[in-house]
Amino acid sequence: MQADNIYKEKIFSKDITGILSAVTASFLFVLVYQILVEPIGVRPAPNWFFLLMFLLFLGVTINFSRLVIRMTPRSIAVGYGIFKYTIIWENIEGCYLDEASTIRYGGWGIRLGRVKGKWRLVYNVLGSPRVVLSLREGRFREFVFSTKSPEQVVKVVKQQIGGIK
Repeated sequence: MQADNIYKEKIFSKDITGILSAVTASFLFVLVYQILVEPIGVRPAPNWFFLLMFLLFLGVTINFSRLVIRMTPRSIAVGYGIFKYTIIWENIEGCYLDEASTIRYGGWGIRLGRVKGKWRLVYNVLGSPRVVLSLREGRFREFVFSTKSPEQVVKVVKQQIGGIK
């Protein structure tokens, strides 16, 4: 299956992972403190709550730690863990570098936004350049994703959609 890849990239998001790890560790600390020392506050939350929050944030941290871009002869797929978005080449009509600020999308992660009247789905990593795919149809008319090699990604996408008629 690896031989089918035209392009593959993995971006480890140290910023997202760092922030989420700190929140995850906080829930673990409070859980351990309540079990071993004493409950926190006048009306402490039950231990199961802190255990549940720790496990939830651990899963979110692992899921959003890496953005993967995979291009095959049939499609391009971009995803954070279990959240993947796949587009067949026939549905892409254009590709260009994104000039918008990360702030425009409200930060990093998976975002929705409206730019110049078009809905955008954004898979964004803090501090990485982005590529915009203009789509022919679908709920989102543009798909934006971060990449370490934006010029190379644009070149590969244009090669793939150039051969489609």
